[in-house]
Amino acid sequence: MNLQRLDTSCRILFGRRWKTPLADYLGVKRETVSRWANGAQEMPQHARRVVSLLVRSRGAVLSLCDRTGNMVRPWANPCFECFCVDIRHEGIRQDGTITFIGADLLDWLPPPRRYAIVFAFPPCTNVAVSGARWFREKGLGGLSEAVDLLEACRRICEWSEAPWMIENPVSAFSSYWRRPDHTFHPCDYGGYLSPPGDAYTKKTCLWTGGGFVMPERRAVEPLEGSKMHLMPPSKDRADKRSETPMGFALATFEANAPNGATTSRNHLHP
Repeated sequence: MNLQRLDTSCRILFGRRWKTPLADYLGVKRETVSRWANGAQEMPQHARRVVSLLVRSRGAVLSLCDRTGNMVRPWANPCFECFCVDIRHEGIRQDGTITFIGADLLDWLPPPRRYAIVFAFPPCTNVAVSGARWFREKGLGGLSEAVDLLEACRRICEWSEAPWMIENPVSAFSSYWRRPDHTFHPCDYGGYLSPPGDAYTKKTCLWTGGGFVMPERRAVEPLEGSKMHLMPPSKDRADKRSETPMGFALATFEANAPNGATTSRNHLHP
């Protein structure tokens, strides 16, 4: 366990001032922990193992219908095992502590873990109000597929007994399920980025539960306007429009990670 990993792990376990709590937990002097932290003394194997076991107890992070992995990147440090599941992933691929899994949620069961938080982004193509003029062409099959995926996401979220959120733009889900618990624009959280970013609007709805904490806003001026709606047609237009804004992802991490955990901005870009 290198010094950076030790610091990150213990911040999440015990908070920013972690040396004294860790010393108390291990039954050693704080000065001993300080020597481990600054590299003056090697951390013994039994102490490293205790920290590793405590880290695993914090839980995993699960993100459903997630192709980019943006939402879990702030969590993708040594303390959280992250899973991103989407039918468009090919097989199983590892990227650091993020595992990308290609699977159909209608036939897939989550790995047996204690989950710290669960996210879900069911496809909005057949239910987004912005495409309402094509609803009749898509027919009942399109609506049924969208509702089935939403139900699969809701079922897994509630099964996890962890804080959870399901994201969608303004859509027919409000009519077929219930009204969203929260709405936001990406620019509402652009101030979490360094330098500030996400300076655009795109009304997004969240259905939440399990103790999910909606993060406080740090808004920036939406100088880019509604850029997502103005994107020219392309093969990946739908994917780009549905990408999770990194400001919101970071804000959600800071509001819901245990003990005021911090993350490196190096994790925030694919």
